[in-house]
Formats: sequence, C-alpha cells, structure tokens
Amino acid sequence: MLVSILIEEGIYKPEVGKKGGRPQTPAKILLGALFLQSWYSLSDPMTEELIHDRISFRRFLDIKDEDTIPDETTICKFRLKLIEKKLLSRIFDEVKAMMIKKNLILNEGTLVDATLIHSSEPKRKRDEKGKTISNVAYDKEATYTSKRGQKYHGHKMHIATDTNGVIKKVIATTAKTHDSTQFDALTKGENKAIFADSGYMSQERKKKLRKEGVFNGIVERRVRGQSKLRAKQSRNNKRFAKLRGLVELPFAFIKHHMNFKETRYLGLEKNQEHFNLIAACANLRRVPKLIEAYG
Repeated sequence: MLVSILIEEGIYKPEVGKKGGRPQTPAKILLGALFLQSWYSLSDPMTEELIHDRISFRRFLDIKDEDTIPDETTICKFRLKLIEKKLLSRIFDEVKAMMIKKNLILNEGTLVDATLIHSSEPKRKRDEKGKTISNVAYDKEATYTSKRGQKYHGHKMHIATDTNGVIKKVIATTAKTHDSTQFDALTKGENKAIFADSGYMSQERKKKLRKEGVFNGIVERRVRGQSKLRAKQSRNNKRFAKLRGLVELPFAFIKHHMNFKETRYLGLEKNQEHFNLIAACANLRRVPKLIEAYG
C-alpha cells in the first residue's frame, strides 16, 4: 500500500523490461532505508554504508542483490521528493490505518502533549573586515521560548495518542506556540475521553467536554480565589496520572532511542512532513510488541 502511493504520485516508476545498467532500487527498499535512517539517527552516507555492512539491515530491507542497495544521493533525493509532495503525511496515515486494521490502536480515549525540538539558531560573527555577519543556514521560521528558566529555539511537536501511547496525530508549530492552541485539532473526533496536563485546562473547555459527553481527564488546577484543590479534584489528578504519563512513551523513544532532538530541515512546512515520518517510525517500532500483547 505504501509503495502504491509512491507510484500513484509519480515518485517511483517501475522499470519494466529495461535491460543493462544498474538495476533500479525497489521502492520498498527506499522506504525501508528511510525507516532505518530515522530509527538509528543516520546521515545519508552512514545509511548507505550500514546497509552494505550490516546483515540485519539487508535482511530487514529484503535485499537479494547488492546492486539494488541505494547510494546516499538516491536516499537523499527520495526523501526530499516525499517532503516536496507532502507524502510523508500519507505514509503516516497508512501506517496508522494498518495498525487500526490489526486492532493495535485502542479506542478508549485520547492523550495529548507536546515537546520542544531544537532548530539552528542565528549566530552572529565578524568577517575579516570586521563586518558583522550571521550564519546562513538557520531556521528563520523557528521561534524562541523558555522552559524552566532555560531558553529554547525551534519548533514544537504536538501529538495525540491512544491510551497505550500509539501516535494518532502529529502537528508541528513554532516553539512559542502554546500547547493548548492545538488541543481541538488533536482531539477532533474523540467522543470518549481526553487526558492532558493542566496547561490544556480552561473553564470553557471543561464546559464543552461536559456538554459533548466526553470524559474530562485534564489535570485540574486551582482557579482564582481557590486556595487549594477540592478533595475530589486531587483524587482525580492522582487517579489518572499514570495514564496521562503514557503520552510520554513516544517522546522518550523519539528523543532518546531515535535521537531526534533537533530539526533536520528549515521551515515549518518541511518539519511538519518530517515529524510525520518520525511519528510513523515510532509507531512501527511498537507493532511487534503490540501484536504480542494483543495477540
């Protein structure tokens, strides 16, 4: 199904009956190479090198002929074409559809959260004549924000997951965008329960969820004139703390296993597409254990 998207969009054109020269790299190998590259935080040259060197990589890609191993330029061009045509969002959707078909995504509610992803900062220095210049390759669409007294420059990755931490939606914004602004987009269509930290809470949102019959699992916080939380509010906060923490699972995997802590591209639009690939890869790594668990 993923390969059919590439053929449909003209990204990949199967060569029928062509003889001589280097054989075309199959689309499934190119896609698989992008997954490996994302999982292991590899550059294009390193991806090519490790496919040659590691039997496990070649086995994953089902490579029978070494001539079909993509070189670094092919990998780079393929990824850039997917970003240009905004096909990584479709790949994320197809991965999610596959998981839904296999009953690997729970329909028990939605968890939402966001995390900061660093981007290159503008840095000023002086040239040989003493003239102040700034670095060329920095993300002009990225913004600054502060967290726990520390300044950050970059973008935010907002996600919605099921109650087992599988990513259902992913949205990119600039760093200064408040988490709560993406709440409605992330939870659209959810009619059972929503869980989030206190930054997403507002009296309007509380009333809306009650009116729609959606369970409100957003952390309660004191309102003006309230010296402390009511006993019921405190109990609910503790009761759902563990469940809300499951939304941290994909972020932990993305940042610590995939080492995705800094954006690879300049501009919000390209980073949105790349976030889709990262989210799809994070979900795919969950599949074997989820199949084992849900069997």
